[in-house]
Amino acid sequence: MRTIIRFLNSNFSLLDNKKDRLFLIAVCFVFGVLFVNLFVPFNINRWYADSGFIKFLRLSSYGLIAALVLLFTQFPLRVLFRIRHFKFSTYILWLLIEIFIISLVYTFLYGNPRGNLLIELIFSLKYTLLGIFLPYSFALLLIYYKNHRAEIAVLKARIGKQPGSRLTGFRDDKGKIQFSVLTSDILLLESTDNYVSVFYLLNGQIQRKLLRNTLKMMEEELKPQSVIRCHRSFMVNTQNIEFAQKEGKNLLLKIKHYKTFIPVSQKYLSLFLGFLS
Repeated sequence: MRTIIRFLNSNFSLLDNKKDRLFLIAVCFVFGVLFVNLFVPFNINRWYADSGFIKFLRLSSYGLIAALVLLFTQFPLRVLFRIRHFKFSTYILWLLIEIFIISLVYTFLYGNPRGNLLIELIFSLKYTLLGIFLPYSFALLLIYYKNHRAEIAVLKARIGKQPGSRLTGFRDDKGKIQFSVLTSDILLLESTDNYVSVFYLLNGQIQRKLLRNTLKMMEEELKPQSVIRCHRSFMVNTQNIEFAQKEGKNLLLKIKHYKTFIPVSQKYLSLFLGFLS
């Protein structure tokens, strides 16, 4: 239950950028027009007794209407409600609202709301869900892939830089700095339930401090530093990696003064392969 609550309260950043939102709308529009006209799903070509160019316009209008609604919800409506960033919980709610609005527009344009609005709306919701699932999901996957590649490029650039000798502050989950450590003396961070264990050097000896926070939050806090994520449970200071070993598809890192090898998960593998060369 805690995992689900934590997931729902985590940030959903895929649609923060305006260009990404426009990309989502464009994919839904193009996919909608091409898919409906080429494959005519749900026998949609038989819903009306039209043909030729008129039928093409009608079928294309389903994709156009979905795109226009998304344009409205992702721009003026977000401005109206002052939503700059989503959490997963608010994003899911927002997506349901978008689908409902699209279905409502379809109902009034193509259905018979005067007959039985509820039945017409349920009918419209069913086909809207089936129709928008593929292009919407595909667009989000492409946005995630693009953003992930950009993030990897930034992290690789950071790895190659030698940051100055300065202190790095560690904040708790309320944003208050609890302690600061010389950046070059930070060894690694390990996730422990709702806490993070920070391992660092002090007078040549390994020290450990427990901080109430999550690795996800620490990842955001330490972005300007050389301390980066290598595993769901670990972050390491790339300045203090002294040995890297490949075992099959797995990569293990040896951190200075720390006896245990730290694993690198497949998600972050590309960031650390350079240590093998």
